[in-house]
Amino acid sequence: MTDKLEEIRAAMMAAQKTGDHLKEHDLAQAGLRLNPDDEFFQYCAVLSLSRCNAKQRALDAFYAYKLHLSNNEYVRALEPRMLKDLAFQEVDITRPKPFEGLGVEHFHTAAVTYHKAYNHFGGHYSAINAATLYMLSGSASSARALAERAIEMAMQDTGPRFFPLATLSEAYLLLDKPIEASAAIREAASYNENNLLTRARMNRQLRLVCSYMGIDPKIVDPMLPETVLHYCGHIFDSHRPLDETAEADLRQRIDQVLADNRCVIAYGSLAAGSDILFAETVLAQGGELNVWLPFAVDAFCDISVRPAGEQWVERFYRCLEQANLVSFATESDFLGEDSLFTYCSEIAMGMTVMRGTSLQAKVMQVAIWDQVVSDQQSSTYSNISKWRGMGHRSEIIDSPVRLPQAVVREFGKHHPTLRREPHAILFSDVRGFSKLSDSGVVWFFNELHPVLAAAIDRYREDVQLVDTWGDAIYLVARKASTVAHIAAELNDAMNSIDQSHLALDEPLMLRIGLHYGPVYKLYDHLAQTVTYSSTDVTKTARIEPVTPPGEIFGTEPLVAMLELEGEHWARYRYAGTIPSAKGYGAFRMFHITPLARREALFCSLDKTGRFIAFGANR
Repeated sequence: MTDKLEEIRAAMMAAQKTGDHLKEHDLAQAGLRLNPDDEFFQYCAVLSLSRCNAKQRALDAFYAYKLHLSNNEYVRALEPRMLKDLAFQEVDITRPKPFEGLGVEHFHTAAVTYHKAYNHFGGHYSAINAATLYMLSGSASSARALAERAIEMAMQDTGPRFFPLATLSEAYLLLDKPIEASAAIREAASYNENNLLTRARMNRQLRLVCSYMGIDPKIVDPMLPETVLHYCGHIFDSHRPLDETAEADLRQRIDQVLADNRCVIAYGSLAAGSDILFAETVLAQGGELNVWLPFAVDAFCDISVRPAGEQWVERFYRCLEQANLVSFATESDFLGEDSLFTYCSEIAMGMTVMRGTSLQAKVMQVAIWDQVVSDQQSSTYSNISKWRGMGHRSEIIDSPVRLPQAVVREFGKHHPTLRREPHAILFSDVRGFSKLSDSGVVWFFNELHPVLAAAIDRYREDVQLVDTWGDAIYLVARKASTVAHIAAELNDAMNSIDQSHLALDEPLMLRIGLHYGPVYKLYDHLAQTVTYSSTDVTKTARIEPVTPPGEIFGTEPLVAMLELEGEHWARYRYAGTIPSAKGYGAFRMFHITPLARREALFCSLDKTGRFIAFGANR
């Protein structure tokens, strides 16, 4: 077991350095399954939840593990750190005045908690965080005094240089000394080995301070020069052959573009030609490769790699072995439907944007393109158009060869007349429905149903199907944002209706599961109406029962499509790899809440160890 635990520790530390919070949390949970009392894995599980934006769940887990009683100062320092994150969570840095209208009590409570940590342990880390939080809570004199003290301690710190320089950067900003801050930021940024996540957090905090102090945030740009990459391009095979000289030249151009833009994290597929060249370059430069395939590995290889030659097959499997993650747009079969390739590309683009948002890093697309405009939905041109349509930068590397116009690739041997198309899927049921009396059932359909229907009616034009049986709702729409909006409004509708006359021990609450995947449009001969079905519909139906009552859970493809659609109205918090109902499989799940909805409760502990609520929803 010891070797296995050490293997998990090493993998988790690697995930932490690149900011792969999802993988970090799953590894921490794997360690806790082997050793539930291990404080290191408990610490990492809490920290990764917080990094996944599941701040309140992280704080709850911190207290559940009793980490506030730890003898380790770094473990105990998690509490003020999470309270700070909770306070910052409502700050939208994209607004002209991000702090306007926000209450100061969250910042003040977090400041006091950091101040207590400073008084107990000392150190410039606690001092500078307390200083910043005091400034944001309006206690400028306390902030300046602690900032001055933090500078003194940072100057005396003989340890690794990045952290005292980060403290100096923040302290000088608080003291309105931009020249000194700029010098400290540039020097801190020069210590950039294996600390991407640390610099990303520092980048965000310094930008918040700049916004509050009225300092141009460009001063912080050197802190995080890295870019998250989406790559795409043409397949090179017998129809578009690539000789050794042309490949060497193309590889050199890819290497130069990725190095110039510091593309350290990449998302894309792995077809023969461009995809594999990008993947090999990312790996050679020491970057993190995240591969998305539209369906199973061997089927994908047979269709998109092997026809180009066995040399590409060997390189394909070598890249898979070295990839950070290999994910699948659908677990179902490939049946000759090229829409699955389009769907997979969209998910990869969405994951790129989501990772960039998580790190607050730049995102870009690099494409190998022959400059031929195509009306094929799965073409390189289509990917470029979608990316640019979101307002992101795309850099084109000219393809050395073009595909003859007379050639049309055929994917696989099947050409079905009935085809699956990607749709957003919602399943919900009601906790407590089975406890209703007959009069309660009548109330459910006559009083509650019209309220729920009204929530759906606002989006009816975008909905392809609404079906119901008993307390269940099954809904299909074109866009991920449509089902997410409907889910949020269904929850609001359920919470707003008076249930006091039902005399239930617990109120009725919706469980809502969301997914995005390929579905068939079919005719239901029993109901004599159109319906939608596929294995991805079944998957959604198995997700809904494991969703906590009153919450909305969505899959990775669903949140990726929310990012791609670009409405930016919701936050997604990683909930973990959760086993679905009836043993259907385990999937990475996200807790989805509207940005406009404030956290229900923030909490801390007083000196006697009792919980204190300080941010109740109002």
